[in-house]
Amino acid sequence: MPYFDWNATAPLLPEAREAWLEASGRYWANPSTPYREGVRARLALDEARERVAVCLGVDPEQVVFTSGATEGNNGLLREAMRRLSPAAEVWISAVEHPCVRESAFSWWGPERVRVMPVKASGELDGEWLEACLEKSRPGLLCLMAVNNETGVIQPVERAVDLCRERGVPVFCDAVQWVGKQLAPADLASRCDALVASGHKFGGPKGIGFVVLGSEWRGVRLQTGGAQELASRAGTENLAGILAMVAALEARCQLSLPGDQKAARDHFESELTALWPDEVIIYGKEAARSWNTCMVSLPEYRADRWINRLDKLGFQVSSGSACSSGKEGISGVLQAMQADIDQARRAIRISSGWETRPADWDGLLEALKRVREQLDSEESGSGPGQVIEI
Repeated sequence: MPYFDWNATAPLLPEAREAWLEASGRYWANPSTPYREGVRARLALDEARERVAVCLGVDPEQVVFTSGATEGNNGLLREAMRRLSPAAEVWISAVEHPCVRESAFSWWGPERVRVMPVKASGELDGEWLEACLEKSRPGLLCLMAVNNETGVIQPVERAVDLCRERGVPVFCDAVQWVGKQLAPADLASRCDALVASGHKFGGPKGIGFVVLGSEWRGVRLQTGGAQELASRAGTENLAGILAMVAALEARCQLSLPGDQKAARDHFESELTALWPDEVIIYGKEAARSWNTCMVSLPEYRADRWINRLDKLGFQVSSGSACSSGKEGISGVLQAMQADIDQARRAIRISSGWETRPADWDGLLEALKRVREQLDSEESGSGPGQVIEI
């Protein structure tokens, strides 16, 4: 199917839909109640926690179910602010998702947030980090695993090692990592906290989880009752949890999709050859997720390309669905010091496990057709003529 916005959301997997329907009828009771139906629901919830733990190589007691990554990141940053010294800083990378960036500035205040620069490739500057850690130590460091716009894989392993030597906890937004079988396989166990969202890998929207390291267990992500190991108050969305777990297990059973990466790489090569010196692929020189291509296209603003592709049946985006950059420019590309005019022409193409090589070929042909349409309209426009965008 010609859907190329998987980084925004993934289609619901059949396994997830089936699990949700079954759970909605079978486990309708509140898991916190003491009677038979409630106990049955509690056992299903405990089993779901164990299944997530198996997929990620952690202990079940580390897994806390949430409504998604935004809640998880907000809750973690708020509680870290309360736990740590009033003088402590939080360091975040310049390419973090808005739910990390905005939470950090909101809870910690601008005077306590330090933005870590990235290289032109979109990767965190490891040398900068090491040099700065020699001079000062933050109370917390936040680094995403995979950038949602460019697909660039961040050097989390190195950051964790550098921080561990100095007693600095590391929180990781792993939304684009979970369910994609990306290295390192032990990421969840290495970080002090890791956040994931079910709808990114084929589960339903409105459900996610946090994996907490030993020193952060018991963090109060949401206050009220004692649900979720006393970390997240509120009656659990058991049907959503079981649907998400079914999707996660389905994804974890798959091998790294080498053919998918090959199809993406072939598409990029053909696109670059088609319009040499007019196409820029962001993060190409860095390690990237197999499914993502952030590319600046020739001449026309991103919205014109996106609208025309949509009419041809191909869905792409201009970046994060949760971000509105200055003048429509991606904040991630600004952090990478991209040319402003080129950034305005950038679209994000993100595939999924079910995307076929033929879909990539179809997208390339659609881009050719859109270019012809836009060029024709520009050359034929005159006074009083409306150009459709």
